[in-house]
Amino acid sequence: MKRLTTREVETIRQAQVVQQGGRCAICQGPIRPKAPHDAVLDHDHSTGAIRAVLHRSCNALLGKVENNSARFGVSDLSAFCHGTAKYLQVHKSNITGLLHPTHRTMDEKRLLANKRRRVARTKAKA
Repeated sequence: MKRLTTREVETIRQAQVVQQGGRCAICQGPIRPKAPHDAVLDHDHSTGAIRAVLHRSCNALLGKVENNSARFGVSDLSAFCHGTAKYLQVHKSNITGLLHPTHRTMDEKRLLANKRRRVARTKAKA
């Protein structure tokens, strides 16, 4: 295995972006060549192995998932992520026809905020 020098990172990142077709390896969104700081060279923190180029935000979220998976009792992270992807795909639309009791639609949130503002104005006038 070859350990990269800090100077080599940018060259490797650019070459990897080309190899990946200009897309983030996780979300498949385009990596903008004019914004190189939006893309990072991802690596496995336990082995140091370079994996791919990701959007900075995708890399940050991946890090949070990887670093906290054991804390939440996830023993097989790849199985969890694979299952999560399937789960979210199936539930893109509401297949149960039910809403959680704490959920508020945008209209309900707006009406509630307006009500709270009216109450606050009334109290301020008194």
